[in-house]
Amino acid sequence: MSELIRRAHPGDEVEITAMVRELAEFEKASDECTVTEKQMYTALFGDNPVAHAHMVEVDGQIAATAVWFLNFSTWDGVAGLYLEDLYVRPAFRRRAWPGSCCPPWPPSASRTATPG
Repeated sequence: MSELIRRAHPGDEVEITAMVRELAEFEKASDECTVTEKQMYTALFGDNPVAHAHMVEVDGQIAATAVWFLNFSTWDGVAGLYLEDLYVRPAFRRRAWPGSCCPPWPPSASRTATPG
């Protein structure tokens, strides 16, 4: 079995949007999830991205995604990172994932400039 964690790239908005909808269905809130692939593309890959995403592939299949954005605490004066969604497709849950597949966090997330 081969595993890969990578930064999302244009074209992944289709799978990311599908997984967000799967999550909304799981939460019994499908009617509240109105995001489109175009909105997801603009948010992640537009001229001024406001969010970032990483994908997990298992044997070439998209197994999971993490959608996140940078934030700033005015009280503490420090930058942070907010994990908006972490979704693992049902077929890939309850597996022993090697540490090499899913490190504590993608290295690019620790950069203060545009992660990547």
